[in-house]
Amino acid sequence: MKTLLIRMLLVSLFVTQALAQTIELPADAPAERTVELVEQWRLGEDDEDVLLGVITGAVIDDEGRVYLIDRQLSQILVIGPDGELVKILGREGEGPGELNQPHALLLLDDGAVGAIQGFPGRIIGLNFDGTPAGDITLGGGAEEGGFSFVRTCVRVQDSLVASTGRMVFDMNTGKSDLTSRLGVYNLEGKLTATIAEHTKASDMMRQVFDEAADFSEFQQSVAGPDGTIYTTPVRDGFVLKASDLQGNVLRTLTRPFTARKRSQDEKDAMTDDVRVVMNGQRLEVENKALDVDQVIRNLGVAGDGRLFVTNCYQHRAHLPEGTAGQYDVINPAGEFVETLTLLVPEFDGVQDVLYFLDGSHFLVIKNFEAASAAMDGGGEEDEEIEEEAEPLSVIFLTMP
Repeated sequence: MKTLLIRMLLVSLFVTQALAQTIELPADAPAERTVELVEQWRLGEDDEDVLLGVITGAVIDDEGRVYLIDRQLSQILVIGPDGELVKILGREGEGPGELNQPHALLLLDDGAVGAIQGFPGRIIGLNFDGTPAGDITLGGGAEEGGFSFVRTCVRVQDSLVASTGRMVFDMNTGKSDLTSRLGVYNLEGKLTATIAEHTKASDMMRQVFDEAADFSEFQQSVAGPDGTIYTTPVRDGFVLKASDLQGNVLRTLTRPFTARKRSQDEKDAMTDDVRVVMNGQRLEVENKALDVDQVIRNLGVAGDGRLFVTNCYQHRAHLPEGTAGQYDVINPAGEFVETLTLLVPEFDGVQDVLYFLDGSHFLVIKNFEAASAAMDGGGEEDEEIEEEAEPLSVIFLTMP
């Protein structure tokens, strides 16, 4: 009986692997298209009625309302389709419905919204009237040891697709073990499937920036409305793995691609702003930056299932002035459709970021880098940055 069961499992595994397609995409885009995004409204700058800290995430609902998460002020701004502030949800604190530096958002049932809090990792629910809608804990509780955190989480049908982690630290040795997972959870926070896992050991007394050790399959990942989850299993190649909500591999997309080579100055700069102080002494950070960029830098999925891929040459730092974003667009059937370039005339590739909402709606966060540095900094150099920083503002744009 046991032998028969093993044979059945092996046959099932073989069939699952056989059904997973490998699709070879062309090296060159079949078409190229350039579009100038159309501004609908903006917040900040000289607007005295709206105070902005640092906006780090957003979602849009079926009514066209945009929810902005302000990590610095620990609150959610609800903006109507006309660009007017509808209401502010949440406030800083540790009590029910209160927030502590949340960094992203997702929509829940019955008009509620969930604020994703990194540490301690959970989703804090708020009803549209501002009352608490309950919390969802992801990645296990404190009884498992160490501490847990949540990096990303999106709602897909009646599931949550989340990148979570748990770190266990040994105070005696100064060493830690970090286990990260991209998993599928139900709406109560119970794990139902694991897409990928990654482990890493660290020593607090030996600080190392190690890109090879840090890379995980889900460093760039996204989930589409049909339940397809895309991950990037190869750092130095154009490879995308598509899985379903049960963790089954559906297909793999590959494309001939040569990663962008870095200069030595670029590699050195990766640890320039990293400061680690132990027992009052600053530790040197060993730099193990790799010679080439990670090929896939960002992923987004449109409401119709199209996959928007930003490769290493399309990163905002390498684009011409006024170009806010560039994507390789792949349709749900796995066909490379086009390379899409999005223009925003005033876009600054050093300070501004383009935030992908759903393929039809986008946000430009003006002066994001300076505002983030001012919020996170604490030294004299950072105080100088804060004094010189331009105020953050938000522009809501649509495809024409």
